[in-house]
Amino acid sequence: MGIKRIARLANVSIGTVDRVLHNRAGVSKETEKRVRKVIKEIGYTKNTTASRLKLASVKKIKFAVLIPETKNKWSYWKLPKKGIGRAVKELMELGVEVDYFEFLDSSTFKELMDEIFLKDYDAIVTVAFFENESNDLLDRANKKNIPVVFIDTEIKLETPTNFIRQDSYKAGMVAARLLNGLVGNKGCYFVVNMLNDRGIHANNIQRERGFRKFFKDTGQEGVQIQTINYSLSGEFEVTKEMETWFATENRKGIFVTNSKSHLLPRILEQYQVKNTFIVGFDLNKQNLKHLENDEIDFLINQQPQYQGYVAIRSLFNFLTKQDGSELNLDIPVEIMVKENVPLGQKVFAKMV
Repeated sequence: MGIKRIARLANVSIGTVDRVLHNRAGVSKETEKRVRKVIKEIGYTKNTTASRLKLASVKKIKFAVLIPETKNKWSYWKLPKKGIGRAVKELMELGVEVDYFEFLDSSTFKELMDEIFLKDYDAIVTVAFFENESNDLLDRANKKNIPVVFIDTEIKLETPTNFIRQDSYKAGMVAARLLNGLVGNKGCYFVVNMLNDRGIHANNIQRERGFRKFFKDTGQEGVQIQTINYSLSGEFEVTKEMETWFATENRKGIFVTNSKSHLLPRILEQYQVKNTFIVGFDLNKQNLKHLENDEIDFLINQQPQYQGYVAIRSLFNFLTKQDGSELNLDIPVEIMVKENVPLGQKVFAKMV
């Protein structure tokens, strides 16, 4: 009815209005100007949802999602995948489909990236864990005019792109402030990072830098901060040096820069480490159990489910409405204690 009304007011055919709306040739400049004037006056906007519904049966919108593997029982990446699944379910009637590609390391990332570019995808959601491979992916996507959104981690790449993530540096500063309030400047601090096949994860590095910067900015540069790195592919092992650190009577603050803080309570109990406080990331089931039991003091929520969800929704809006307003998002640093964890998540954690 909107197009019919425009045609009547502009004294042209419906076909002419359709050509103007879709920027097709065959309309004189004077006629186009008259049609656009009517469009502006009546405030007409194209019903992209209705158009998409009509196209859904013949033209799908296909997303490739390239993320770390989710087979591990406590994998963090199940959370953004859950958010992606929710968005796809909401958009399924509009022809949205998604294929998942799950990598283990930089080598499998590259193999799966090659596989993606052999197929016909409209957009890509992935993670900037590996600088060279991410630059390669972005370059190939730009050449094919395929929009890309990186979630979870932001690193400097050769070409401007889209990131939906939490500011890791600020999150590290927040963690330092939280632990400093419990441990003070007489205690000692530990930063626990995770290694992949290329070294420490970029967001772990950024979080540790923010953590250390807090103590520098607050005039506590003399505070003892030890760094502990462990491999993603192995178990967390306590070295003799770490046993010596843990044996001190001082209060201790442990900052786990990833989602694996649930590994620490068992180790601390095994080595009878007292006066210890833990800050970690993410509301996975194991972390929530230890938070509820007062074995983890704070969790920083970077809302991974929302990151996955909004990545799909924002790319869909960009592809169908040319609306790129949510392709770049800074997720707030949300502090979780056992008292403010949503009830549903508390119950779920107790069941595991």
